[in-house]
Amino acid sequence: MRGAAATVVVLALAACGKGRDTQPAPVPTKTEENHVSCAPAGARDFALACTREIAQSPDGETWVIRHPNGGFRRFVLIDGGKRIATADGADEVAATRIGSDLEVRVANDRYRFPAAADAAAR
Repeated sequence: MRGAAATVVVLALAACGKGRDTQPAPVPTKTEENHVSCAPAGARDFALACTREIAQSPDGETWVIRHPNGGFRRFVLIDGGKRIATADGADEVAATRIGSDLEVRVANDRYRFPAAADAAAR
């Protein structure tokens, strides 16, 4: 009886993955991390408190910005790094060039990145 119950459990677990995309996520070819100035969650002032992980993949460059509280945002660079957009989620990116920096705002989070020539949001 135990053998039959174990078989049912194994078959049930195997069926859980059916119908999903089983393609693995692309593996970044290069990753680097550095600190960026941010004002997450509506903070009034910017601080060098977030980290940026930069991953190169076949699809291009993706940034993961990690907040000090454990939250994060993912961005993708487009048009050869001249524009930035959210990599997932429904929040829109608003970007303003401030001197040599690009201030990026998504919902209540703000970031300052060194700006590429002609940088803008998507």
